[in-house]
Amino acid sequence: MSQADEDAPSMDAEDQEEEEEVPASRGKDKSMPKDKPVKKTDRKKNVTSSSRSGLCFPVPRFRRAIKEGGYAKRSQMGAAIYLTAVIEYITAEILELAGNAAKEHKKARILPRHIQLAIRNDEELNKYMSNVTIQGGGVIPNIHHVLMPKKDAGKAGAASASFSQEY
Repeated sequence: MSQADEDAPSMDAEDQEEEEEVPASRGKDKSMPKDKPVKKTDRKKNVTSSSRSGLCFPVPRFRRAIKEGGYAKRSQMGAAIYLTAVIEYITAEILELAGNAAKEHKKARILPRHIQLAIRNDEELNKYMSNVTIQGGGVIPNIHHVLMPKKDAGKAGAASASFSQEY
């Protein structure tokens, strides 16, 4: 090794990666010159269509499902974004109501029973999901009015109709 090599500061592995030059992309980006090499830190970050539209659910997956499901051979990105937004909204609504039901029952986890109670107690969701069966959801607590004791029979002849329970 020469004297110049020994005097030069040593570079960490991370510094070496940053200094490594990558050829400029020749895509649609006209702001970067084509001749000048680009460092890895100068690259643009990939922005997903989900993050651009402000959604958590994956927009490309819904678009692919539209195509592969045979609903449409071609679809605009706006249609996939709209569908994704609607499904994300319905999911958030159900989870919020199910979380409230879990809190009422003093549980930390949302169970299928809580989802069932959330859907069946909300008029619009119940209508929308009327044909859906939730496994492990149980039934809504309900006692038919015919099975309830009659109130007016006890008031009319309370003294004569009642028998003593003492022996």
